[in-house]
Amino acid sequence: MSQRRLEVPIKCGHGIRLVRTQTEMADVLTNGSWPSDGPEFLAALAALVEARIGRCSDTEVRIAFIAAAMEADLLPESFMNN
Repeated sequence: MSQRRLEVPIKCGHGIRLVRTQTEMADVLTNGSWPSDGPEFLAALAALVEARIGRCSDTEVRIAFIAAAMEADLLPESFMNN
């Protein structure tokens, strides 16, 4: 998995967490506390797997993760305004 900085802020129990790498994205999605298991969540997991085998770009993974965060209502208002 690429470790290029992808920086996406998400709401968490302690405020806002900046998720910076694909590894962090995978950890956040699979640690058991992600509030949604909908289609965007599954697409983000699939994008991470595809990136690992070289079939998905960093940008595509970031977009999929953002979509999953939107589905779970985890993006801060400031990010949505940008």
